[in-house]
Amino acid sequence: MSEKQIKIEYLAVSELKPHPKNYREHPDDQLEHIIQSIKDNGHYRNVVVAKDNVILAGHGVVKASSKMGLETIPVVRLDVPHDDPKATKVLTGDNEIAHLGVVDDRLLSELLKEVKESDIDGLLGTGYDDAMLANLVMVTRDSSEIKDFNAAAEWVGMPDFEAATPSTRLVLHFDDEQGRNSLIAELGVKVHKPAGEGSAWSAKWPPRPDDDRASKRIEG
Repeated sequence: MSEKQIKIEYLAVSELKPHPKNYREHPDDQLEHIIQSIKDNGHYRNVVVAKDNVILAGHGVVKASSKMGLETIPVVRLDVPHDDPKATKVLTGDNEIAHLGVVDDRLLSELLKEVKESDIDGLLGTGYDDAMLANLVMVTRDSSEIKDFNAAAEWVGMPDFEAATPSTRLVLHFDDEQGRNSLIAELGVKVHKPAGEGSAWSAKWPPRPDDDRASKRIEG
């Protein structure tokens, strides 16, 4: 069977309609990467639409293009209605076929490091950020190469990285309310009392502002 000829059209972004059964969402952090990719390379991967202008592939690209204020974008139109089974296969296949590929994560981490070191925009546009790359480095190298996340962050080149201090929890049980209230009074701490009977009370030690997440807590 000969390959069908692909014809590219330019349509107004406002004319494109999301597929009613599209099951993949595109949060803002992903859209930032798509926007940067469009800025750098244009629409090198065209949006695919049904004959009624319903999007079959490229919902994220359309959403990013709209956020950029673009009026028209290139699309490939298929001569099928959006509710045709062939259209549904395009919708799912565009999202899922890539999952069957096998990724060399170690090589990917090295490629991403090259991008970070050589591109003024760093990793924006790749789908990764510095912390994600550091995590990837951690899982692709044994402890003889990368001892911990601090070492991974240094390998990636994260500036002035400082690991968060791990929190410690101490759970206390009291025979009665009097014992609990006596300890609270003696410590002089501010106690958080969540709604709901039987819910654990919590307090930070040493006493810190409410927005200090690094402090320790006593629960009971």
